[in-house]
Amino acid sequence: MCSALLVKSFALDEPAVPVDDSNLLVQGLEEYKSGDWTSATFLLRKAVTVPANSTAETWYMLIMSQMYSEDYSSALIDCDSFLNEFSESHLASYVTYQKGRALHYLNQNDDAVLVLSDFCHQNPDNEMYPSALYWIAECFYDDYNFDTSRTLYEKIVTSFPYDAKAKNAEYKLNTISQREREQKLLYFLKMTSEEYLSSRESYEKQLKQYKTEDSLDLRRQLKAANERIAELESAASETIAAAKKATNSTPAEDPAVVALKSKAAELQKLLDNQKNSSK
Repeated sequence: MCSALLVKSFALDEPAVPVDDSNLLVQGLEEYKSGDWTSATFLLRKAVTVPANSTAETWYMLIMSQMYSEDYSSALIDCDSFLNEFSESHLASYVTYQKGRALHYLNQNDDAVLVLSDFCHQNPDNEMYPSALYWIAECFYDDYNFDTSRTLYEKIVTSFPYDAKAKNAEYKLNTISQREREQKLLYFLKMTSEEYLSSRESYEKQLKQYKTEDSLDLRRQLKAANERIAELESAASETIAAAKKATNSTPAEDPAVVALKSKAAELQKLLDNQKNSSK
């Protein structure tokens, strides 16, 4: 990595600055080499306040310390300062790349895509080119633009199979495919559920209709039986009265009337059962 080479370069060349300031810079680089990013940031931040230490290399190490410590807001500010002050430096393209990453981590994906795309356009042969493509894809992925991100991931896998980001890109392609399968399954389940609910609703509606029609038919039959009973009883009332007067006894009830009353009772029982079952 570029930052590792810079640390080695600093270790070989003694900076021509006062002893205290030199120690401050060297201490910052030592903390950087040990991976203590917070201490490195603190020391390098103080070091660049000294004009003799305020070089493109020192600022780049400061930016990298902030990126490693995930202080992306500070890194973004320092990236802009670097690009304004050291635009002609050979490190400018690397700072542009880090600026794009910082924007992505700050969820400013639209700006990140612009910065990283500019990096790729101006540095097609840079060793960080595949990584820049990967972070552009990540921006689209985080914004749920899976078609565009998939295209970029596929380009990394096919065009840069030996790059460190190739495996990450392949993993994301599998994730997108899995997501698509899940979405299709959810859609299928939704359609099946809607079809089931529609069929159930139709069945219940038909069943209710059948019960209603059946109830109406029973009511019609009961009404007809009661009307017929009334007709027979009315027609036979005078005969029954006369027979009772002549014989001084009550004659047997007409069998037809008895049968109709029995039928009416059965119909009424069926209607009562239907009414109770519907509650």
